[in-house]
Amino acid sequence: MRWRQIEAGEKDRFDQFIASSDAGDILQSFAWGEVKELDWQPIRCLAEDDSGEIRAAATVLVRRLPFVGRTVAYVPRGPVLDYSDTDLLVFVLRSLARLAREKKAIFLKIDPGVPDGSPLAKTLTSLGFSRPSGVGDFGGLQPRYTFILDLSGSITDVYTRFSPKLRYKINYAHKKGLIFRANEETSLADFYSVLTKSGERNRLLTRSPVYFQHLYETLKKEDRVLLLTGYLSGEPVVASLTLAFGQKAWAAYGAQAGGYPNLYAYQSMNWERLCWAHGRGVRWFDLNGVPGQAAESHPLHGIYHFKKSFGGQFTTFTGEWNLPLSRPFYQLFETALPRYKQALRFCRSLVRK
Repeated sequence: MRWRQIEAGEKDRFDQFIASSDAGDILQSFAWGEVKELDWQPIRCLAEDDSGEIRAAATVLVRRLPFVGRTVAYVPRGPVLDYSDTDLLVFVLRSLARLAREKKAIFLKIDPGVPDGSPLAKTLTSLGFSRPSGVGDFGGLQPRYTFILDLSGSITDVYTRFSPKLRYKINYAHKKGLIFRANEETSLADFYSVLTKSGERNRLLTRSPVYFQHLYETLKKEDRVLLLTGYLSGEPVVASLTLAFGQKAWAAYGAQAGGYPNLYAYQSMNWERLCWAHGRGVRWFDLNGVPGQAAESHPLHGIYHFKKSFGGQFTTFTGEWNLPLSRPFYQLFETALPRYKQALRFCRSLVRK
């Protein structure tokens, strides 16, 4: 088995392997590495057997930490391989650890796109990996818990699988005059306006407009993104970015403006997203994150209930695993990061008062 970084001209081969894998994800694609180049250094690697066939692939994101001369190495929704092959898994993880050490990483973080409950945890623990602390309600940087819809059959089949109540809500917004515009770059400012105002209402951090412009332009060149904005009487009411790669699609970002509680615009928008994904031949649509706690008393229960209403399969991924490579720095990082997040939330709350 051979482990190496990909060469110029191997982009399509790299992506084809990831797209065809059960564990494949757009966050491991070549283009997603380009999206993250604003803050990270993407390193794309693969493992080949003696015949030259790709057996595993990984996009490793490396980010330099200020002041300490060290980095962190992160493999979002990866690495991508057949996780039933333990020997291959061990080879890949050791290769990733070696790369992370070369980059002076404090730790290596992986987040495999495989369901929880596999024997993976035992192998990871034996190699020194452990679960990080402070992962939050959604289980990590990428959602550990989600609902995934099966889009098999015709688009009519997908629609008829919805409850009568959901079908009513999907149609209601259209009857009230909601009009959607797709992939109009001029709508990107409206998307960001809706997203920012929603973030302020819900006390959520929102990335910069530069990031979303870069994301959209990068993935639009690959025909892997849908920018969808819904307007009512000319005003932007609801907006989203949806990503697609191989047989999968993700409801990556979405928000609704305040003041339209009974328009059901988000239900209608999600239906438009599903139609777009189905038209591309997508089989699995990931609604991209719900809280792990489903109790009605949970403050985020509304998100869980809304996404559940589309009838997808509740899925728990194995989640994030960290391999400490510098124990003193790692312990400092694990202690300081939760305090930093807490202080940031406090400062944001003061600004809004």
